[in-house]
Amino acid sequence: MAYALLVGFNLGEFWPFSIYPMFSQGANPWSRALVREMPPQDSIRWGTTDLENLPGAPFSVTSVGVDPIDLANFVSKTKSWNTTRIEALRNMFFVDSDDQRRLLVFKVQGRLSESDEVLLTATPYVLLSPGNNKANPSLRP
Repeated sequence: MAYALLVGFNLGEFWPFSIYPMFSQGANPWSRALVREMPPQDSIRWGTTDLENLPGAPFSVTSVGVDPIDLANFVSKTKSWNTTRIEALRNMFFVDSDDQRRLLVFKVQGRLSESDEVLLTATPYVLLSPGNNKANPSLRP
């Protein structure tokens, strides 16, 4: 009865039962995707890093019409990084086959530490480059 009253008078939303993750899953780990543009001469290091040490330059996914939430879902929910999945990721960014950019897609994971500090790590997942896409060797093909 109390639930019905609380939800009924709050337009279907009452924060402990919210559909919005920032209210209902506040302390749970989360993941997002981040893209960096890599210079042609830079080699790729596949190890996990923090956000202060990311290689390359920031790349705006919205500048090529990619929705950041769709990208985050694609990266976080893909279990097997086979050729088809990598090509699908490439198609999100490259409409023009003459595009010479090298884009490194990271999965960024955040969690709350025991001392209530936010810990962030970034793992490179896929390098998209002209004619030579590469997945992180530690990912399952």
